[in-house]
Amino acid sequence: MSDLKLPHNKTFSKYSLSWKELHFIKKNVKKHEFVCWFRARYDFIICYHGCCPKDVAQYYQNGFLPSDFPKTMQAFQGLLTEVGYHFPYDISDVLKIYQGKTNRFVYVILDEEDFIDQASHYIIYGSETMLSLAQNVSPSLKSYLRNIGIPTVFHLKIPLGKITDGELLNLYEQIRCSNGTMEQRRFQIFSNYTIIIEPSLDADCIVGHYHPTDLLYDQHAKQQYQNKTTFCSICAP
Repeated sequence: MSDLKLPHNKTFSKYSLSWKELHFIKKNVKKHEFVCWFRARYDFIICYHGCCPKDVAQYYQNGFLPSDFPKTMQAFQGLLTEVGYHFPYDISDVLKIYQGKTNRFVYVILDEEDFIDQASHYIIYGSETMLSLAQNVSPSLKSYLRNIGIPTVFHLKIPLGKITDGELLNLYEQIRCSNGTMEQRRFQIFSNYTIIIEPSLDADCIVGHYHPTDLLYDQHAKQQYQNKTTFCSICAP
């Protein structure tokens, strides 16, 4: 099999994928060859992580960790106390849904635009577990979550050693099935694409971060939302 010249920085991303390379993969790289071909060609893949932390600096210190159920429950109890909620509730179903998922994995995506167009709840509410707990107990609790933390998108450069072969095979299928213009193909390949990392990501994967101020549609509250906080302790001018 002939090959393309290696990219200079050996980093794969939505913006580095060229028309020439896309067609080369579709025409010359078979599914059973793709993982080895990809790993020989690239060392890193660009991904993004959206959240709404009170303290952005914790990610630069500790990296990205799976949800800690005891800490999440402690934070949720603190929220209930803060808003004066004293009614009985049952959250066992919520914990069953997330057990073995969010408390084992870190989730990243390939297209940062998804946090604006499709999955804004990650940067509006932060923890998906916390959001589910709030919705399960009382929908009114969501309005309090919207005002906690700073909407943040992290730009990550992840070593391919953290990515499983299965994830790369899924990427191959996205590439193989793409069609249309280059812009359309990039959307088909990268949009709504989640990569699961186990068990954590080190802080040295962080390239940078920003706090989106786009006007978002909050699907959970059925209304618009706009972040007004543009700086944190890390990026303050």
